[in-house]
Amino acid sequence: MTTTPSAPPAATPDAAMLEAARRAERLAEHGPTVHGPTVHGPSVTAVIAVGAVLLTLAVPVIVFGERWWPGPVTVAVLGTVLAVRNWFVARRRHTLQPFRIATDERPFAVLDREQRQRTGRQITGREPVSADSAPLVRAFLEWQRRSSRVAAPGLVALGAVMVGSAWGLALSSGDVWLLAFLIVVAVLIGAMGAVEARRAERVLRSLPDSLPSTDRSTAPATGPEA
Repeated sequence: MTTTPSAPPAATPDAAMLEAARRAERLAEHGPTVHGPTVHGPSVTAVIAVGAVLLTLAVPVIVFGERWWPGPVTVAVLGTVLAVRNWFVARRRHTLQPFRIATDERPFAVLDREQRQRTGRQITGREPVSADSAPLVRAFLEWQRRSSRVAAPGLVALGAVMVGSAWGLALSSGDVWLLAFLIVVAVLIGAMGAVEARRAERVLRSLPDSLPSTDRSTAPATGPEA
């Protein structure tokens, strides 16, 4: 009599939470063998650098022949230098940011819907953190903090280039609405970032000082990053 092999048992909720925490810890850390999320193709960091260069090339055209051209051009060039330098540093330190994290590296991909919703409420501080999800919450918030810290120089650089471009347009056309809009957006983004940072710190402080750490597996070697 031939028997059909049974399917492997489904992962228990505890096992799923542990795997999610392990993935989040890998994303949050970097070192000789663990480099955060794997980058396939062009990275966000590289695209920001290329975009900054292209925008900067347009600024001299906008302000050509005007006596006040050094201001906008200087701001745009400084932004481009920062963006390109940030790409070189991120490439060397393996902190390039991918456009999309691979499915097998996403922490929430191994959780069911109820677990994702519950953990999401705990991460945002709308619900007390439970013992089984505490390692995941801590690792996820550490990953968010690391990602924000890594992305900040590129965003500042791109913002400087855009301000330089808008400054040139404002001085050449006499219309300052675009420059004013960019400044308002920058202020709002900064305020929102500060609020999110305080929220994350509040959740992290509510966690126990010592939490069990998941086993970290050695990350496979990745190909060239851009």
